[in-house]
Amino acid sequence: MAKKSHKSGNFIGKLFGFFWVGYLAFMILGVIITGLESYFGDDAGTEKLADGFTISAYNVLLDVKEDNKVEVTEKITVDWYESYHHGIYKFTPLWLQYTGQDGDTIKRKATISNYRAVGDPYSLDTVKRKARIKIGSANKYVGEGEKTYVIKYTYDMGKDPYKNFDELIFHAYGDYWGTEIKNASIQVNMPKNIDGYNVKFFTDKFRKNDVTDVVDFSIIGNTLYATFNEEKNYKKQLKDYCSDEWRLSEDGACDEEYFALYYYEPLEKSLTLDIELPEGYFVGGSWNYGWGSFMISMIIFALTAWTIYKWVKYGKDHPKKAQTVEFYPPDDLSSAEVGYVFNKRQASKKFTISLIIQLASKGYIKIDDLKDEDNNIQITNLLIKPKAVKDFDKTLPKRQIEVKKLKDADNNLNQSEKTMMIHLFKKGDTKLLESNIDKFLAVKDKLVNDGYIEIVNDNEEARLKDVDKKKAAYDKEVEQYNKDMEKYAADASKFPTLSSMEKIVYDRLFESKDVVILSEHHTFYRAFNDIASELKNSFKDKVHDSIASKQIGGAIFRSIVILILSIISYKYVEDLDPNWSVLYYLSFICNLINLFFTIFMKRKTEYGEYITAKVKGFRNFLVTAEKPRLEALVLENPNYFYNILPYTYAMNISKKWIKKFENIPIPEMDMGTFNYESDYSYYSLYDNVYYPEPVHSSGGGGSSSSGCSSCGGGCSSCGGGCSSCGGGGSW
Repeated sequence: MAKKSHKSGNFIGKLFGFFWVGYLAFMILGVIITGLESYFGDDAGTEKLADGFTISAYNVLLDVKEDNKVEVTEKITVDWYESYHHGIYKFTPLWLQYTGQDGDTIKRKATISNYRAVGDPYSLDTVKRKARIKIGSANKYVGEGEKTYVIKYTYDMGKDPYKNFDELIFHAYGDYWGTEIKNASIQVNMPKNIDGYNVKFFTDKFRKNDVTDVVDFSIIGNTLYATFNEEKNYKKQLKDYCSDEWRLSEDGACDEEYFALYYYEPLEKSLTLDIELPEGYFVGGSWNYGWGSFMISMIIFALTAWTIYKWVKYGKDHPKKAQTVEFYPPDDLSSAEVGYVFNKRQASKKFTISLIIQLASKGYIKIDDLKDEDNNIQITNLLIKPKAVKDFDKTLPKRQIEVKKLKDADNNLNQSEKTMMIHLFKKGDTKLLESNIDKFLAVKDKLVNDGYIEIVNDNEEARLKDVDKKKAAYDKEVEQYNKDMEKYAADASKFPTLSSMEKIVYDRLFESKDVVILSEHHTFYRAFNDIASELKNSFKDKVHDSIASKQIGGAIFRSIVILILSIISYKYVEDLDPNWSVLYYLSFICNLINLFFTIFMKRKTEYGEYITAKVKGFRNFLVTAEKPRLEALVLENPNYFYNILPYTYAMNISKKWIKKFENIPIPEMDMGTFNYESDYSYYSLYDNVYYPEPVHSSGGGGSSSSGCSSCGGGCSSCGGGCSSCGGGGSW
């Protein structure tokens, strides 16, 4: 026979645990991703090679207004060396990172309007916080050779964010075109004179890679003219490369060919223009932010406050009770109830096994280890109830009357007599009557006397003789049963009273016979659910506050809503003024606050606190009891060791309890050959319980593939832009 060790706990408890593990993992993952994005930006890992083109010229014209709006014109000359391309696309960021002259890096939101291509068909969309323009026709390929694209748009950089100084920072060209940008130039028309002000150029957004000395620029009045000098850039990098002695050959020469092949970095990334200006240079400006993330944050704070309120009202624990020294189980609780109070997450199977041991300690059963090859365990009922006397009436033979029709019913019969005639002879002229005898007898005399029917056979006389014979035997059975019941009642009165849960286990063990092999008892496993249900129905609400438990569902729902709202606010709406960005962090902190108060929403009732203190005191005594105290208790109650044993098993201290009695004499009890003084034996008993094989189902599967969802338009290599610099590619 199959033996299965059923080690699964309460399903709902596990589901609850899985939810919190998943919730925490999801939240931690979200925080990690958010942190990485904040650190690296959207440009992390987006480098690519240009697809079928090089950039032979890139000219940027900026008409800067006094309110920080910039009219941008970009002329991009693309040299196509492959066919089968429709055109180019370019990203322009809506959120920018700037590091100002004070060294602080800030984020600003820009707005783009009137975004267009001049002289070519185009389409617009937004991808990952960047505005994208796709230039070209899906029905037409671009021929090989040079083609110039003109892009225009109004770039509103918003209100000046700096104090005590003004600054124009503009990231031209865009990162990650994937090819060298040749003949790069910038013309900036400022609203006021900039002659004499500090101008710098960088190839990064953090002001670390200063390339001002390789940019040729001049200022005439309000206008700045700048050209990236490729020759100077090459010589500067070569000088830096050759300044490291370990790169020089033995004769002091520097391998310029190797440098050009592996180390030289032409202009491929954004060229950042930085003009340091006095306070008040820019006047006015737009507030480019929204209220979406702010309102979401307020909703999150309100939901969090509501969770805290619910916890204060329903989830805050009642005052803890002081532990007391308990020599015996408090409140006459069964081992299952004590185990549940100590740790309700334990499997109900363990509680059930403890009740089997408790039945043995009370003398109701005997447990024998058969020590056969299958290590079977046999359990014998020591309080056998007399078999019930069968219902006497059900054992008697039924009266049978066979009738024959002599003539059909006519108008001389009343309605009930006619009905009986029809009922008797609707399928023939004879009928053996076993049912409706009483109704037949009521009209029999009329039907017989008037010649409608004839009684062919009536077994009543013989039946009555048989009844008299059986009645005498039955009376003897009843007399013996009453004697057996008196003896059973007398014997039962000597046994300790069974709790409701002990009775469940006792009845399940012996529902079909009084001696069972546990591994072959194919229905006993149902006691696990019976005990779990009994604990839940009659004991759980006494210990655990049901109102507080009901609040957990709402708290979980709010936690999920808050997590979703936090992600939506930060990842999708993201329209907070950077000065209020602390609201994003507070929203994520609210997730932790809700998680904390949801977990601790559960609480015990006042009785639960009382009985928990008692159980802990009882367990503490069993763990710390000294030999003299135990000897005194055994003297007082010779069965003390066995009475307490199932409780120690339910509270996971049976090994310690058994060890304490190594040198304390224990009276012998007829509890079977099972080794009660070995902790290992209880695992054997646990594993001996038959449990049916679970039913497994299998289903089909499939595979799915995903493309470059963020790029759209069939781009062969995803990305090409960064949050602060933009970029582009071909399609």
